[in-house]
Amino acid sequence: MRFGDMLRRARTAKGLTQAELGADAYSTHFISLLERGQRQPTPDMVRHFSARLGMDVQTLNWWVEPPSADDQPALTEAMFAANYARDMQDDALAASEAEYAASLAFEQRNGPAWWDMSMLQAQSLIARRRLEEAEAVLLRMDSSSLMVASPGLKSVVLGRLSTIARSTGRLQEAIELAREAVAAAESLPKPSSARLQAGFILIAALSLSGALDDAWETATALDLQEDAPSVPSLLLARGAWAIGNVAFRRGDTDTGRAHHALASKLLLPQADLEAWAAFHRASALHQMHAGLSDDVVSQSLKKADRGFAIVGTDVQRLELTLAQAKFAVLTLELVVAGELLGLVGAQRDALDFESLTDLEVCMGQYYLALESPRQAAHHLAEAARLYSEAGADGQDRLPNPIRLDRYRGGPQHGRVAAVPVGVIEHHGGAGVHGCTRHRRVSSGRTGPRKPAGWPRAGRRSSRGHAPCTRRPARAGSSRRGGTC
Repeated sequence: MRFGDMLRRARTAKGLTQAELGADAYSTHFISLLERGQRQPTPDMVRHFSARLGMDVQTLNWWVEPPSADDQPALTEAMFAANYARDMQDDALAASEAEYAASLAFEQRNGPAWWDMSMLQAQSLIARRRLEEAEAVLLRMDSSSLMVASPGLKSVVLGRLSTIARSTGRLQEAIELAREAVAAAESLPKPSSARLQAGFILIAALSLSGALDDAWETATALDLQEDAPSVPSLLLARGAWAIGNVAFRRGDTDTGRAHHALASKLLLPQADLEAWAAFHRASALHQMHAGLSDDVVSQSLKKADRGFAIVGTDVQRLELTLAQAKFAVLTLELVVAGELLGLVGAQRDALDFESLTDLEVCMGQYYLALESPRQAAHHLAEAARLYSEAGADGQDRLPNPIRLDRYRGGPQHGRVAAVPVGVIEHHGGAGVHGCTRHRRVSSGRTGPRKPAGWPRAGRRSSRGHAPCTRRPARAGSSRRGGTC
């Protein structure tokens, strides 16, 4: 009996569909290929299927047909399938096909093919936000005997590891890995793409951690010129993008806009639509962090929306929704803001560290605009906690003139300056999704209590407040949960 037959019989006996067997780790198309005998599983796949089927790993592994050590056509076909899945923007299938191709290349001791397929697997997993699995792949690459002794390739692996650490809120580790990536690429020529990419990754990690002076020094040291003949236009665009980000965080909006205008000029949608859309979303966010909310920001959001409508993943579109919510808050379109924040809050588990902290800050700004200072304090305190635990300052991310030191002690110690109208008093038990219910207590002043046409999207408390985006407290946790 072949492995595919055994897998199909075991799955049917367990009453699982192909999608349930894959459990978001492997696509139904790839499982179909396995069951028809057109692919063989890797050791990681066998462990996954064994766990899903409740079988012993060795029992299932007994049916695997080991790949031939000299079957070059099989490797070529597997690499083609992986690259085709990538070109079709099917990240789930690309990750599976690349994993299979990498296992064939490893058995054949084909270093370049193994590196190429392992990196494609890691990149596809990152696109799917399966960061822990991607990190495991990259760490294996870094320590494997097949790792080609190339400073450029070493730098690329370290850079990807830094990006994952940054996305998961391990900022000091991200900085250290980025510095290692820069050091590994130092022997390469200055216009080298690996050297520049390592610099961009270090700038991003330093900037997010609040080390803006170090980030600016690193950015200006790149010495990128628009007319540099030896640097590809896409790299020049990414350099201008990175430098503009730091300028906005430093409060230098003119310099930020100048560099982002250059990036916009060089990044063409017909060349890389996904990068074009990602740039415009990021540009809008950084401009809003600097306090800008004019037509330039609006146009960037519209361009990102057009791009992600065609090539964006669910997570990319969710991150864009958060950017649109922030714009609605800054322009006081509070009904729209409440609806968008409800959509993002319901899927907050899909957000990375940076977007999650952005969500908390945006919720704080939203409640400030609604003149609800205590609810604002809760969200800003949560943003402060996230930044603190990640080893970041984060001062540039909080709405001016509010600063982290007012919230580090928790919302009960927080103060919101110059907020009129009322305060929020908590009462009763936990409401929907662990959120406490609220009522407004008048401070004696007059003013609007909530905007007309209060948003109806998402979960809310019985008093009609915008949905809480905080997770309920875990059982046994000493942290007080259920407050928004």
